[in-house]
This record gives sequence, structure tokens and C-alpha cells, in this order.
Amino acid sequence: MGRIRPLSENLIGKIAAGEVVERPAAAIKELVENSLDAGATAVTVEIREGGMDYIRVADNGCGIDESDIRMAFERHATSKISREQDLNAIATLGFRGEALASIAAVSKVTMTTRTAERETGLKVTNEGGKITDIRETACPVGTTVVVNDLFYNVPVRKGFMKKAGQEAAAVHELMTQLLLSRPDISFRYISGGKTEFHSPGDGQSATALQTVYGSRAMKAMKTVDDHGNGLVIRGFVGIGENARGNRSQELFFINGRVMHSKILNEAVENACRERVMIGKFPVCALYITIAYEAVDVNVHPNKLEVRFRDETGVYEAVHSAVLTALKERDALEHPTEMPLVKEKEAEPAPAAPRIVVPKTDTVVSVSKTLPAEAAAVPQSAPFRPAPEFREVRPAPAKQEEQPAPAVHSVPVMREKAEQVSTILPEMKKPLKVFGALFNTFILAEYEDQLLMIDQHAVHERLLFDRLMKEHINGDQAGQELLVPIVVSVTNAEQRLLEDNREALESIGMTVESFGERDVAVRTIPMILGEAQAKDFIRDVIEELQNGRDPTFEKKRTALLQTACKHAVKGGDALTEDELRDLLDTMIEKKVTPTCPHGRPLVVAITHRELDKKFRRIQK
Repeated sequence: MGRIRPLSENLIGKIAAGEVVERPAAAIKELVENSLDAGATAVTVEIREGGMDYIRVADNGCGIDESDIRMAFERHATSKISREQDLNAIATLGFRGEALASIAAVSKVTMTTRTAERETGLKVTNEGGKITDIRETACPVGTTVVVNDLFYNVPVRKGFMKKAGQEAAAVHELMTQLLLSRPDISFRYISGGKTEFHSPGDGQSATALQTVYGSRAMKAMKTVDDHGNGLVIRGFVGIGENARGNRSQELFFINGRVMHSKILNEAVENACRERVMIGKFPVCALYITIAYEAVDVNVHPNKLEVRFRDETGVYEAVHSAVLTALKERDALEHPTEMPLVKEKEAEPAPAAPRIVVPKTDTVVSVSKTLPAEAAAVPQSAPFRPAPEFREVRPAPAKQEEQPAPAVHSVPVMREKAEQVSTILPEMKKPLKVFGALFNTFILAEYEDQLLMIDQHAVHERLLFDRLMKEHINGDQAGQELLVPIVVSVTNAEQRLLEDNREALESIGMTVESFGERDVAVRTIPMILGEAQAKDFIRDVIEELQNGRDPTFEKKRTALLQTACKHAVKGGDALTEDELRDLLDTMIEKKVTPTCPHGRPLVVAITHRELDKKFRRIQK
């Protein structure tokens, strides 16, 4: 007798349910998406015990007609697609016709529904995938689905569920994504009898974000509004203090659907490079509109993963949009605020400054030409208040700057770096400089703010920007190795290097085949040392395999290390002239508000904050 036999319909249903309903959050996602496809403008989600015991999803959508009630619980039954061509342009959220069938197969479901045409609704009871009762009932227009005892008949799956608190956290994350994906929908989320949030559904993405992150975080967000390569990109991005320790708050909504995409993650993170600290990730909620046929959302049963027909075009459009949102470069005008007391209103942005330095001999000296290393001052420079101030205007920018720190000429990168402005702003407001605290933080008063300026971070940013600019304008020479380095590679890797020979040579790297399984590295970019060459070629191969520029990150890292090494350090005592020149140059260059590592250059405490802290005012 043969060993192959068909599975029972009951077992098939449970297997299908396992693919769609992995945990309570997955069941809720399916039900809410059905509500949205039904035209609902208000959706309530309630859970108990993380959703394992009880889930309720109620909406004010169109309801289900009496003639469709039984079919709604059948597998692969749907009203959303009817022909093969519809798969190429999916505009609805759910379409496979598996939500109710899959959930009902592993739980006890009660559904009440009513259409606008009927005076009464219908109540359907389904247990383990079988309808046990259908009767008329009084209910409002729309649909309410109650799910009890999830996985009651699949004890193995139930045993793999996490603790109630962890499952509730997953549902909370899902509801956050759903709320942000549809600002036009009023979402109410209740967990354990407590309302976690309730969005107004006014159609404003800013309101939705404020519901999730709060008003202070929302005020610090940067607005994204751009288009290109067939995409319209709108939303918000958060950097600096808003950054998180993982990518969980990088949210992308494509044609109204929350999606995951490594391409989009890379585009945002690369655009936010130097604006978040190393090891941190930006926060974003980007709403992307793209032709339905240009994106494939049917990659995985959970409908969270996405593919694009033109990945390069999508990357470039999103990268450019976020860069534009972060275009402000004036560290003095965009300091990191340090609230001492929680405040409701944001402080107004200050105007362009002029510098006032006290008539004291207490502070330091960094040359405007930014020498390789700041001259150390033998005695310390203690902080003292200045009894008198004299107004100083920064000297005009020099036509030619002296050479940068001793660094070899480096090849041009294909990725365009930001250029540094050398035009002096009009000085309308004074910047009063008091001295250096701990020989590390320059203290200054600007309008109604106390500014603390990190001398190392500022000098590092100035050096790094200058090195990047000179690097772009440098030559293409590579450093010829006295003895070529032989590296073992696979046939595929060898072909990859051969196919990209011209691109590698353009940045000063010569790689030649050397036998069947080896390549010989004869020249390397001059910014690298010979000891790095073997590791560098491995990195190049990996980057080429991922379709990225194989040299940019290596070069950027080397330039960053050079800038960090030659910048003045925290604790270095600076003279008054050095201090003035450092601040002059920071203002002239209108530098990015963070150092290359993502740390803030300037931290501000407002006069109002101090008044509140000292109880001079109560609000």
C-alpha cells in the first residue's frame, strides 16, 4: 500500500492557519485589514491576556451580506480579486480569503455583522472551523469579530506562544503601525481593560505620530516631502535624541500598507549618516505612493515583505528625500535642546549671530586654517565670568586655505558629499562667550539660550568636512604595492572583480586574476595602508555582491579616524584666540549640527527652562 495520501480538510485548515495566524498579533492584523477593506472609518481592537484568551475587532464598515456569510468562512474565498491579472495590481490589504477561515480553524469565533440595507444583523458562531449557529441579532452597521481561546485545538502551537505581556507588546507594536499607516482612520486600542491610545482619524499624519510618540518628539521630527523615480514620498524622520537602539521604529507605508524592506532601511540610514550616533537608528514614518504594478506585496503570507521592480530607483528617491529633509547645516541655529522641566511649547528658532568675547585671558586658540593638531597650552584655562564684553565680527573667509593634516591624496568617491558653505551670515544678534567649562565645553549666551559647545566635536566636524571636500577634489592615484598581495577567491568572486575592473581602477585599486582561484592586488587606494589591503578586498567583494559602492564606507571611516585624531580633545586648554577662531569657523561654515559620529555639537538650555528650574515661574 502506498505511503502518500491526501490530508484531511481539517488538517489542511490547521496548516493554513499556522501560516497566516502565527500569534495573536497576526490574527488581529488580518481582521483589521479586512475592516479597512470594508470601508471602516473607526476600528476598535481589544485584547485580554495578550490576545490568547480574548480578541475583539469592531468596525463601522459595510458589513457582510447574508448571502455571503457562509462563504466568508471558507478558505480561498474573497471579494477582492477575481482574475489572475488582479495579482499584478493589488490595491486591497487582504485578498487571499484566508483570514476568517484560518482564525476560525484554531479558535472559537463569534461574528456579528449588519449591512446598511438590513434593519437587523446576523450573529455567526464558528468553532474550530465549523459554523455551529447563525441567527438574527440587533447590532450597528459594520462587523465585530470576537476570538476566544486562540489555538485551543492546537496545543503544540499554543505551547510556543510567549508570555501574555510579550504577546501584548507585539499587538501594541502592530496597532502603532496600523494607526500610522492610516491617519484617516480612528483607532482605539484597549489592552486588559485600559485604553492604550485613541487616534482622532483626522487624516493628518502629524497627528497620528503625535498620538504614538508624544508632542516633544514630534516637534523634533524633520518633515519629508519629495518625489522622484515614480515615487511620492512624504512623512517624518527623527534623528539625534529621537534615535533608537534598533530598526523597529523605521516604518514604511507603501500605498497605505505597512511594509518591510532592506532597500528602504538602507536608504534612510545612509541619508541619516552622521546625524545619529553609531549603534543608533533613525525613527521614521514614510508614506510612499508608487504604481501598484511596480511593487510586489505578495512575497510572504504575512504580507509584510515587499519587492520593487526598480530597487535602485526606489533607493535613490528615498535617500534624496530624506537628505533634503535634513538639509539644515547650521549647528548654532539647530542645537540639541536640553529640557530641565517638561514644557508644552517649543522655543522659537534664534536668528543669525555675531560673536562677543570677554576681555579676559582665560580661553584658547584654534587656527582658522585648522592645523593638524591644536597647540597645547601648558597652563589650564579656568572658567571665569566676564565683567565686560567686546563685540567681535568674524574675519572674512580666506580665499585659499592651508593644506589639511598630513594625509595622502585620495581618489574621488562616486557618492557625492555635502559641500561646506563659506559665506558669512549677517551678524544681527550677539553671541556672548564666557569661557570653557572643564576645558571641554565652551559656554556662551545666544538670545535666550545658554549654549554648551563641545570643542572636540566641533573641530572634528570641521576637519572631517574639509577632508571630504578635498577628497572629492583629489586625484585617482593608487598606491602601488612593492609585492602584490595574493588573495584566494571563488570563481564567482573572481568574475565579479573582473566585471568591475574599471570601477575599481577609477578609485585607485588594481586587481588581476592570478591563477584559477586567486587574484593579485597590485595597487590600493592611497588612503589605506598595505596591512589593510587583504581585508579591504574582502569588503569590496561583499559590497559588490550587494550592489553597493565598494569603497565609500572604507574611505569615510579612514577620513573620520584622521579627523578625530587631529581634532582638539576634551580637556585641552585653548587660548582666547583659538576659542574665537573655532567658533568663528563653525558659524562661517554653517556645519551640520552633529559630529561625524552623530553626537551633537551644541546643546541649548533656554532662559525659560532655567526660570522654571529655579521656580522663578511656575509654568
